[in-house]
Amino acid sequence: MFTLVTGNGLQSDVNFWARRRDNVMVRFVLVTFLLTGCASSSGLVSQTIEGGPGQPISVDIAAVDNAVTIEDPDHSRQYTVQVEVSNISDVPLTVGQIAIRTGGSGAFQVSPTVQTFNEMIDPGKDHLFDMIVRGRFARALSPGEPRTVILNCIVTLTNGDSYAYNFEGPVREVP
Repeated sequence: MFTLVTGNGLQSDVNFWARRRDNVMVRFVLVTFLLTGCASSSGLVSQTIEGGPGQPISVDIAAVDNAVTIEDPDHSRQYTVQVEVSNISDVPLTVGQIAIRTGGSGAFQVSPTVQTFNEMIDPGKDHLFDMIVRGRFARALSPGEPRTVILNCIVTLTNGDSYAYNFEGPVREVP
C-alpha cells in the first residue's frame, strides 16, 4: 500500500493488491498517463547534456540590451538577450529551439522564454539568436546578496540533443 497525492493536495491510500474492481479507477488513470506519455513522443531520443568542453556546440551570451525602458504593470521590463551558438563539430548542426529561464531563486527573475528556430550552422561558424525575455525583481535584495542573476540557457538541436549552460550576469538596477 502507498499514498497517492493528487495535484490538488488530496491524499488517497492505494493498495494494488486489493481486489481488481476496488482500484479500477487508479489503474485506468495510471494506464492513461503511460499511454499519453508514449503517444506524445516525437520519435527522437532526446537528452539534455551539460554544456562545456567536448560538446559539438559552444554557447555564450553575447549581449543583453534593455533599450526598451517601459515597465509593464507588474514592473517587468523587456530585454533582448543575444545567444551566440558556435558549431565546433565537423558536421552542420541545426538549432531547433532555445530556452532561457532563471537559474535559482535570486531577487531578479526572468519569465521562462522559449523560441523555435530552424537555423543551420556550418562547422566552425557561429550564429547570433535574439531572444526577447521579460525580467523583474521578484523581491528586494537581501543584505549581502550579490547583485547578479543566473540565466539557464538550453539550446536544442534538431537531432534531439539539448545542451544546458548557466550564465551569471550583473543586475544594475535595484528596486
